[in-house]
Amino acid sequence: MYDSLVNFVAQIGIGKAKTAHDRVAVPMLPDDQLDALYRGDWLGRKIIDVPVRDMLRPWRAWQASASQIEVIEAAERRHGIRAKLALALRAARLYGGAAILIGDGASNPSVPLVPERIGKGGLKYVAVVPRRQLTASDIDHDPASPLYMQPKSYTMSTRSGTLASGIHPSRVIRFIGAERLDFDFSTDGWGDSVLLSIYDAIHHAALTQAGIAELVHEAKIDVISIPDLGSHLSTESGVSMLVKRFTHANTLKSINNMLLLSADEKWDRKQTSFAGLTDVLDRYLQIVAGASDIPATRLLGTQAKGLNASGDGDLTNYYDMLAGMRDDILGPALYRLDTILWRDATGSVPADVYPEWRPYWQMSEKERSEVSKRKADTSKVYYDMGLLPDDALAKGVANQLIEDAVYPGIEAELAAVQSAGAREGEEVDETDDPADPA
Repeated sequence: MYDSLVNFVAQIGIGKAKTAHDRVAVPMLPDDQLDALYRGDWLGRKIIDVPVRDMLRPWRAWQASASQIEVIEAAERRHGIRAKLALALRAARLYGGAAILIGDGASNPSVPLVPERIGKGGLKYVAVVPRRQLTASDIDHDPASPLYMQPKSYTMSTRSGTLASGIHPSRVIRFIGAERLDFDFSTDGWGDSVLLSIYDAIHHAALTQAGIAELVHEAKIDVISIPDLGSHLSTESGVSMLVKRFTHANTLKSINNMLLLSADEKWDRKQTSFAGLTDVLDRYLQIVAGASDIPATRLLGTQAKGLNASGDGDLTNYYDMLAGMRDDILGPALYRLDTILWRDATGSVPADVYPEWRPYWQMSEKERSEVSKRKADTSKVYYDMGLLPDDALAKGVANQLIEDAVYPGIEAELAAVQSAGAREGEEVDETDDPADPA
């Protein structure tokens, strides 16, 4: 409390002030509660799944020859890399950690995995394992070690028993949910569930929603005043007659929309007002969206509100956040996997091949058409001004059309035309050049 406002006269932060006794507590959510929150609560499930789906949706494009692209993409599909990455990321976000195990057929998993020793077809399996099945055997506390504050080895176990022990960390690609900054106190080397810090926001939103749903049952209540009600309720026969009396009355009301009462009975109706409840629920849901770093337009599927509001700014910030996560989390993991995938597919790693992430923001057909038109106009301006040699400009425009994928198969057609032109040039040189010694 020493960094908070304290006023001895006003009793702020001290003495009888209720806030002086406030403390921050970390909610404890065991795995069974995390499972229930993911399986039974739509907000919990979307908070886990949506960022992963959005992060992997554009995927990546290999910058290589057509034959090389075909080979590496076939290897990705064969081992289910994209689906297993999605599963590992979701499990890490939910449980605080998960891993991908790389198998090269070695009988002893404690031996380091050396990618250079993996030949064609040498990758035997790529398996996703949640945190609770992969126990850290020892944490490396040496600051000079590349595994500082990470496990030196792992033990894999299931409900049926231990499957493998002493697994070398080179065979494990780790994914952390919410990182813990008190890692020196962490004994298992994993992080926290991303739901841990936003559990209160999810709980309060769910509580508000359930409370409003309960009010629906109380939206209309009939109130009937009965003279000498106490005496009727004092005997079993009186209670039975009252129940029978108003059961029939309610039946008549339901069928004929009327209620029969005696002259000395009074009827009234109490209705619950729902005014303002939707605003309260929306506010709680907005708190959840803010706590989860997912725009409300994406998390809740709602339209942006307000004059000229489109939600594009929120999505731009969201995509920027995902791009950072993709570079920091997926980049290192895929760098290790790609080296092994290339060797599994071809026996070696080709030079000058690399992947590029596709953009998150996808343009509509109209927007792509407008951009292509502007690029074509720009190229025509450069041509008319003579700023670039014709051959260089033609190659630049061709490369731009290939990169933008304006025309399907244009790259192969251009390559065929260039190849045919090269052959024709060789034939002309051989027959028409008198200086040719041949």
